[in-house]
Amino acid sequence: MFSFGKDPDEKADSDFEKAEQLFDALQYKKAGKYFTSAGENYIEIKDYASAEEAYFKAANSYLQDEKHIDVLDSLRKAADASLHQEKYEYAQTLFNKSLEYLKKLKPSGTRDGYYMVLSSLSFLCYFVLGNPDKGLQLLKKIRKMVKDDFFKENPLIHLATNLTIAIRDKKPVYIEKIIEDFKKIDLNEIEMKLAKIAILMAEIQSNLTPELILDQETYTTRELIGIDVKIDGTILEAITNNSFYDYAISDFIISEYRMDQSDNLTIQTKPDLPVNLIPGQTLQFQMVLKPHFQVENCFIGPFKLKCELNQSLICYIEDKDQHNVELTAPPTYLDVAVKSLKPPLIDQTFPLEILIENNSDGEASNLEIQIELPEILQLRRGTTEKQIYSLRSNENIRWEINARPVEAAESEIKVKLKYEDPDQKVVEETKSFPISIKL
Repeated sequence: MFSFGKDPDEKADSDFEKAEQLFDALQYKKAGKYFTSAGENYIEIKDYASAEEAYFKAANSYLQDEKHIDVLDSLRKAADASLHQEKYEYAQTLFNKSLEYLKKLKPSGTRDGYYMVLSSLSFLCYFVLGNPDKGLQLLKKIRKMVKDDFFKENPLIHLATNLTIAIRDKKPVYIEKIIEDFKKIDLNEIEMKLAKIAILMAEIQSNLTPELILDQETYTTRELIGIDVKIDGTILEAITNNSFYDYAISDFIISEYRMDQSDNLTIQTKPDLPVNLIPGQTLQFQMVLKPHFQVENCFIGPFKLKCELNQSLICYIEDKDQHNVELTAPPTYLDVAVKSLKPPLIDQTFPLEILIENNSDGEASNLEIQIELPEILQLRRGTTEKQIYSLRSNENIRWEINARPVEAAESEIKVKLKYEDPDQKVVEETKSFPISIKL
């Protein structure tokens, strides 16, 4: 435009140098034009980093001269140059900077148009960076600054709405609607590519759900809960082959996870991340939870995975359901022993030791113990009945009684137990122990 007879790269460098000289000379309008020319030539030779710098300096030049529209156009071009470099976060920053600058313009149809385009482009940047909620907050803020009908009828707002519903409600049908209406969107080539990438990511999120597979149907509080996380990469292959997107997925890295669970569960073994989901293949990884106690509602989920697409885009795939975990108390059982501490002889009192041990994982509560002596034994000292509020795991109760045999015979001593297990189920059992009385 300004440096005739030169190659685009020479023109770009020459115009950029000239623009800086003009800016230093306080000739801001001319400096802006030369920076703009340099940016156009840098775009032509695909030197997008230099183009970004040139357009940003053009915006700064026009800013000094209060050329509001030129400032906005230059900032948008700088953001577009960032999109070419896949610098979505910086592009979003520039779009937001443009929105702030828009406040200097008086209300008009032109200003409303800029608000719609720039806020929608910023929303798309938020979307591909995994922050659609922030993008929605921005659009809600912008809605107050433009005419309501103009906002509602804008195709870019329809795009943002349908993208949001598609991932929020996991409804792929909204992706089909977006593609059908895509021709209504008026953006330049690189901005259209940004929009298609956002649609692509919405299609992934609305179709791809991690499957949680428990290794058992029921668990006790002493058992570990093994979970296989299964993810089917078929949709990634379909997207890569879809000519609408014209976009190859080379990497789909699952980098982080988040899972809600009831308070009685803790994660013992975390998933081994990051892992790469290859398009068309199925990925599976494991995690282990540990239960600590029973609760009325034991659950896992929702379960969310952070995914990095081609090292520059971020999305989340999620199982939004809450899955119940069938958790029961471990079985409770009591070991009983009756031991003669001296040989039992007729007409001689001897001591008997009774030992009740809880060697199980469950607690025995409201324990009732009754010792039944045969007729050939007379109780001389001690008690044959006991009531215990609780006998926890690895606890025991031991006591002695004195008995006197009245005749020689073979007989048995019975120990009757009644207690409640952790599920408040009543357990009753009788255990017999042989005893031989000698002369």
